[in-house]
Amino acid sequence: MNLNVTPLISTYLIITCFFILQPWFSRKNVVFGIVFADDHIWESSQIKKIRRRYMIESAASAFLIIVGLYLLKAAVRITDAQMINVSVILLIIVDSLVFVISNRRTRAFKRTMQPDAALTSRSVIVEMKKSDRESLLPLRWMLLLVPLFVATLAIAWFGYPYMSESIPTHFGLTGPDRWSHKSWPTVLSPAYLQVMLALIILFIRRAPASVRGNPDAAPDYDRFRKIMGILMIALGLIAEVIFLVLEISFIHPVSPAWFFAGTIAVFAVVLTMILLFMRLARAKHAAGPILDDDGRWIWGMFYFNPSDPSIFVEKRVGIGYTINMARPMAWIVLIGIIAITIILSNVH
Repeated sequence: MNLNVTPLISTYLIITCFFILQPWFSRKNVVFGIVFADDHIWESSQIKKIRRRYMIESAASAFLIIVGLYLLKAAVRITDAQMINVSVILLIIVDSLVFVISNRRTRAFKRTMQPDAALTSRSVIVEMKKSDRESLLPLRWMLLLVPLFVATLAIAWFGYPYMSESIPTHFGLTGPDRWSHKSWPTVLSPAYLQVMLALIILFIRRAPASVRGNPDAAPDYDRFRKIMGILMIALGLIAEVIFLVLEISFIHPVSPAWFFAGTIAVFAVVLTMILLFMRLARAKHAAGPILDDDGRWIWGMFYFNPSDPSIFVEKRVGIGYTINMARPMAWIVLIGIIAITIILSNVH
C-alpha cells in the first residue's frame, strides 16, 4: 500500500473505534438511544450483556469487511484506495445496523421493567434561574469568523489574475493530488465552505439537550453547551485557516505541512470536546422528572418531533448535534449542505 492510502486506513480504524465505543458517548441513563430514569441502569447485568454483544458484533463486522474486501480486491481489480473507501462505507452501514439491533434489544428490556415515576411522557415546564439567552454563547462570538472570511474573499478577488489555469483542489500527505480548471466557482469554493461552516455553528448554537424535563435531567448542560459553542468557534477558526491557506495555494505552492498541522489541530479540538463531555455530561447523575421521548427518536438516532420548534438538537447518542427531521427548515439546511458539497466536489 502506498503512502496516500495511509490516511484512509487511519480513517477506517478511527471510525471502527468510535463505533465500538459508541455506548460510552452518551449520558449514563441513555443506552443505545433509550432513556431511563436512573443512570445506575448502566451497571445492570442485562445492559452489560447488550453492550458486550454490540461491541463484539461491531468489531467482528469491521474485521470481516476489511478482510473480505482485501480477498476480493484482486478478483474485482480495485485499487487499495478504492478498497478502503468501500470498506468505510460498508462499515458505516453495517455497524449502524448493529446499533439499531442493540437499540431494539434495549427497548425490549425496558418494556420488561416496572414503570418508573421519574420518567414522564409529558413535557415538564420548570422555571429556570437563568434565561435561555444567558445560557447561550453570545452571538457576537460569531464575529470572530468574519476576518478570515474577508481575507479569503480578498485573496480570491485580487489574486484571480495571478492564479494558474490548473487549481489544486485536494491535498494528500505528499501534496496536491487533484486539480481543476480555474473558474470563479472553483476559486471561491473555500469561501463557500467557510459560509456553510458558519451557518452550521449559528444553527447548533441554540440546540437544546436531548434528555429534557428539568435542569437535573441534563445536569450541567448549560455550561457544557456554552463551552461547546466556544470549541465550535475554535473549530471554525481552524477550518477557516485551512481554507485560507488553500486559497493561497491557488496562487503560490503551499507546503502540505500546513494542512497536516490543521488536521492535527482539528483532532485536538475534537478530543477536547470528548473529554469535556465525559466530565460535564456523562459523569453527572441525571434525576427525574425526565422526559421519556423514546418515540421521538427513530432507532435512537433520528429525531422526529413536530411539536419541537428546534431545528438542531443534541444527539441522544454521540457528541454533537442532529436535525429535527419534522422541521421543514432542518431539511432545507441539510439538503443545502449536501447540494453545496456535491456541487463543489464536481466543479472542474
